[in-house]
Amino acid sequence: LETRLRDLVTRVRKRLTRGGITVRDVRINGGAASYVLAPDAAPVYNDLDVIFGCDLGDGGFDRVKAAVLDALGELLECTTPASKRPSPCALKEAYVHKMVKVTSDGDRWSLMSLSNPLGRNVELKFVDSMRRQFEFSVDSFQILLDSLLLFLECAPLAEGFYPTVVAESVYGNFAEACSHLSRRLIATRNPEEIRGGGLLKYCHLLAR
Repeated sequence: LETRLRDLVTRVRKRLTRGGITVRDVRINGGAASYVLAPDAAPVYNDLDVIFGCDLGDGGFDRVKAAVLDALGELLECTTPASKRPSPCALKEAYVHKMVKVTSDGDRWSLMSLSNPLGRNVELKFVDSMRRQFEFSVDSFQILLDSLLLFLECAPLAEGFYPTVVAESVYGNFAEACSHLSRRLIATRNPEEIRGGGLLKYCHLLAR
């Protein structure tokens, strides 16, 4: 399966809406967002992290899973004869590398990681609520894609003709986080709140 990220994101969003899940916004997060904001300071990113801010409600986790698999199936329809299209179970085995569901105090979200042996995995995160959305300031950036996705439904991008796209830092201070990124400084807040893997991420940043 070969597709553009925007086509996958658009289809997943439409499937979520059809399934009764309200999508507040769609964002690129983590290393890819850092790369967009400062490509010289952040030359490498491992995965493409996409966040769907949504109201999961009762049964939301199952509907999220169904929306992603349906979107993959829809993309396959363009290139695969009907007789050879895989079942939802086979789709999951072929493309879903990892699935995570978190429901605890202040946290209600799920993750579906789509494997890509020839490139970067696509991490689709569906967030109802999350107490902490970053580990270090340099990976705290989020770029809202809604205006871009809406624009692309109407017209192609061109020089001098493109939408305004908003970038945020959940670190709390955008200018300070940008300074850390450009100077390759490692900083965080309330490190005791970082979920497992924070030390490994710190070592990885040091190595870079």
